[in-house]
Amino acid sequence: MRKNVPGMHVPDALIARLAGAKDQAREGREICIELIQAIREIRGIHGVHVMAYRQEETVAEIVDRSQVLQGRSPWYPGRDEGPSSVSKDRLK
Repeated sequence: MRKNVPGMHVPDALIARLAGAKDQAREGREICIELIQAIREIRGIHGVHVMAYRQEETVAEIVDRSQVLQGRSPWYPGRDEGPSSVSKDRLK
């Protein structure tokens, strides 16, 4: 990412940590989880956007282990439809 994503800064310590890991993919997930947990502590921050290019199947694990949802359900298409959703009349 350091070489291929313009404007991206990856600290040397993270590069070294990943380079020294037996399982780099697992270590990358651990770093992501740690970052999410640290970011949650910053006043005024109310969420994160997790992208896992070509590793989309790992997002659920990262979200779950980071506890970022704190018991809330993630949004998905159709989740807010049905009897408990806001009526369209109230939105006018």
